[in-house]
Amino acid sequence: METSGRADDLVQLAVAPNEVVAALWRGVLEDAGIPVLVKVLGLGHAYWSTFAAAHALYVRRRDSDRARELLAALDLEP
Repeated sequence: METSGRADDLVQLAVAPNEVVAALWRGVLEDAGIPVLVKVLGLGHAYWSTFAAAHALYVRRRDSDRARELLAALDLEP
């Protein structure tokens, strides 16, 4: 668990390789009651579609340990 910062600070949880995987991970986390912010990375959105671009998932610091456990339990953690 990250110890510095406030419990409501956003921390990067993982980077999904594309939009489909990001949506899957987001769904798993939100179904468990963990709010998720997804951000498109790189220039994929500028030249192609966001579908193929990597996506970063952010959660509140206080939810980060549980979120990592959920992704690990699904064998989806990057």
